[in-house]
Amino acid sequence: MRFYVITFVFLTISLCHGQNSAPIVPNVDLRKGLSEKIGNFSVELLYHTSNVQAKNSNLIVSPITVWTVLAVTAEGAAGETLNQINNVIRVTMRNRDLVRNEYKSIAQWLQVKTSVVELAKVNAMFVDVGGLPLQDFIDSAKSDFDTDVVPLNFTQSELASELVNRVIANVTHGRIAKLVDSSYFANSRLILTSAVYFKGQWTVPFNASSTTKSPFFSEDGKQIGEVNMMYNRYTYPFANIPEIQSRILELPYGTENRLSMVIMLPHPGVSLEKMFFNFNNFTLDKMFQELKTAREDYGDDEVSCFLPRFKIESNIDLTPILRDRLGIVDLFDSSKARLYRMARMPLYVSKIIHKSEIEVTEKGTTASGVTVADFSNRFGVTTFNANRPFSYMIIEKITNTIVFGGIYQEPSLY
Repeated sequence: MRFYVITFVFLTISLCHGQNSAPIVPNVDLRKGLSEKIGNFSVELLYHTSNVQAKNSNLIVSPITVWTVLAVTAEGAAGETLNQINNVIRVTMRNRDLVRNEYKSIAQWLQVKTSVVELAKVNAMFVDVGGLPLQDFIDSAKSDFDTDVVPLNFTQSELASELVNRVIANVTHGRIAKLVDSSYFANSRLILTSAVYFKGQWTVPFNASSTTKSPFFSEDGKQIGEVNMMYNRYTYPFANIPEIQSRILELPYGTENRLSMVIMLPHPGVSLEKMFFNFNNFTLDKMFQELKTAREDYGDDEVSCFLPRFKIESNIDLTPILRDRLGIVDLFDSSKARLYRMARMPLYVSKIIHKSEIEVTEKGTTASGVTVADFSNRFGVTTFNANRPFSYMIIEKITNTIVFGGIYQEPSLY
């Protein structure tokens, strides 16, 4: 028998007048340990997903949802199937209990609801009433990864797909209304899902009257189209990091300083692929430390930010990426998958599907090793012009969790 793994997200970014305030910091540093492992997984996932996408296409993914469904699946795996999953999500048999505890600590910070920022994460396992998973697996999924079990009659496939889609629509506030159809339930016994919804308002708005039509260039400097370029001038944290050949800008959300968008703009002539490859020798934690240093040392310096207004939708089959690029092979092979800690009947994963959407506008809609960084241009106003391919990440700052990440390289007048 087969089962599907599905992750789905929706993200809206808009404006808000307000000031930053310090977040409530937990007693332990959640930016270390598991958070670092998930961060490294996130960069690797972005790198490989961008490489298999259609050339020059835009991208959005939610690495934390992909990591979560793999971690839950690992709870039911054994043998080489388990080893392959653990290798990708940076878990060992010796640290599994620690990972479970750290995930619980991280997950509580992935729930935010204020008047200007909402972040919600839901994990659910839809199972056929005729083949419920083993109780130990159900208990572990719930207690360790907050994944609820929802029994459905898979033989009534139309009704089952209706109910799953209704849950998805509720989580994403109606923005992703239909993800599955009746075909998903043929010969399946379980559908594992992880969903994230984010609606964020900028701490400092972009003035819509300043948005102008501007050229957008390829990585080799040729104009390939036009964008509606937003503009703002503010004391954004900024760093130029030679090790990854990129300039970094942080744009905060809301009033609690809990979430930010981080834009990574490769140096002229440097490809996104090369920038991501540089993370083999430079960690995300170091990048975040550079931004922290920038806030402390250059907090009064203004940055002129030019950022395209954009909307991206991605509907990705992650199976070939996880199997062919990252090495999770046996999980997708009906003759090799070992998931007997999940159910007594033979199971394998037929497909991992990821659907996500992001909208970035001025007004928005509802939907220490010290690394040497170049601050020589911080005298006066720094210009950060995202008029060529760039990568972006939505970061939960207490845990440094990459909730969303993606690439913008195909211009459009959105």
